[in-house]
Amino acid sequence: MGVGYPVDLLVCVAMGVDMFDCVYPARTARFGVALSDGGNMQLKQNRFKNDLCPIEADCGCPTCKNFSRAYLHVLAAKEQTGARLITIHNIAYMMRLMKRAREAIFEGTYPEFVSAYMARAYPDRKY
Repeated sequence: MGVGYPVDLLVCVAMGVDMFDCVYPARTARFGVALSDGGNMQLKQNRFKNDLCPIEADCGCPTCKNFSRAYLHVLAAKEQTGARLITIHNIAYMMRLMKRAREAIFEGTYPEFVSAYMARAYPDRKY
């Protein structure tokens, strides 16, 4: 399998694939990267050291409910706990993405869903 990038999942869903198995959410978390609709967040970057927001404000995962980007910035650089917390968020993100994809399919709005996702993830249109 090995398909794991969010955009690849959406393309594969459009082609009829309905099962995925990939280490991407966990592997990318080990490098301090959190997934979001606005693109990947490199939480090790210094711009997050004072950011008290959760990874995603509308995410209900335990990581976003309890930890700030600033806290994760410190942990991601030095502690395995940071990778675990970011992994929890990344898996929750992927589950929400696939839930939204399923809903769009059932509603008959999948092309619009993908277009809206691409506009958020790639506002500069550099795919």
